[in-house]
Amino acid sequence: MNLAADIQRVIEAATVSELTWLDAAGRPDAWPVTPLWLAEQPVVACPYASDDFARGVAGSPTAALVLSDQRMSGSRWSPLAITVRPRLIEDRDGSIFTDQLLVQELRKYPPARALLDSVILRREHWWYVPRLLIVLEMVSVTAVGPRVHPGEQVLSVATDRGLVVDTASTAALDEDRLQITSLLGHPLPEGDAALLGHDFSIPDLERWTPWITRGRLTGDVMDVDEYPTRTALEPTLGLRQRLRRHRDLEKGCRRALER
Repeated sequence: MNLAADIQRVIEAATVSELTWLDAAGRPDAWPVTPLWLAEQPVVACPYASDDFARGVAGSPTAALVLSDQRMSGSRWSPLAITVRPRLIEDRDGSIFTDQLLVQELRKYPPARALLDSVILRREHWWYVPRLLIVLEMVSVTAVGPRVHPGEQVLSVATDRGLVVDTASTAALDEDRLQITSLLGHPLPEGDAALLGHDFSIPDLERWTPWITRGRLTGDVMDVDEYPTRTALEPTLGLRQRLRRHRDLEKGCRRALER
């Protein structure tokens, strides 16, 4: 069995995924991303407006790409977690992205089509073509349970053995504690923990809202230090909000490219 080929088929079938990593202080963090495939490895292609995010992930000693949400994905999709070593490639002229990743992004991330779906659009939005490529060198693969219900989230834990990831259901015990249960019945590690949930509008992916809960996991109980302010998809955007988001994206990309 060719494991890399099998993983490639799963990545190509997935529309969304979750990336988790350890921050500079050794605490777990996580964010939803669009999974792409480059030169036998998974990759995340960030616009330069996401400079801080890309460099933070690439500076981590370990990370994991989790496939847990089947929505909008192909028949070859399967739930799994890939432990990886991240590294950063600065594709400042966008040549790698344009030649090898553009078609994948246009297929998986519909908002990119308004900016990149023709030569004319790519010239007009030249600042969106350069990319920070987070290449994810695969180390190991484990099975996780698919997330189906709103209370099911991606669990990331910083342990003495490094980053441990899983998918889990949650139930409130009181205002400061959550009961955590692995969707596949895996034993739960102990350590600083983060829970990532997210939702997105289908099929346009115009709205994609993540939320993170942070705390300390002991046994199957998480003592919560930080709850998210929102745990549901953001409302539909109005015209002004769309224009503002576009301007903010352009300003963020231009500012980072000028550094």
